[in-house]
Amino acid sequence: MEQIAAVLLLVGCNAELSTCREIPLPQPVQVSIASCEAARPLAVRLAGAGESKLFSTCVPMDSAKAQQSVSLAWALTRGGQLTVELGDSPNLVATR
Repeated sequence: MEQIAAVLLLVGCNAELSTCREIPLPQPVQVSIASCEAARPLAVRLAGAGESKLFSTCVPMDSAKAQQSVSLAWALTRGGQLTVELGDSPNLVATR
């Protein structure tokens, strides 16, 4: 059975939602959805000083990928909903 980990994502925006940015976290990968949900309130409280609007979510992922590079693509809907897609980071190959 796969173990499920989670990535905690925080996005801060100005009041008009015209400019948004991902807020870096010291430990974005959590061992479970439950631990991610438990970490959300403190992360939002600590990050909230400089942003008019804050959005947060826990994105489930296979715990085997927690040690690999993954990519997060996020967007805000017109209704103010944070949507996230989790994918594999592209493999980069150096050539001469």
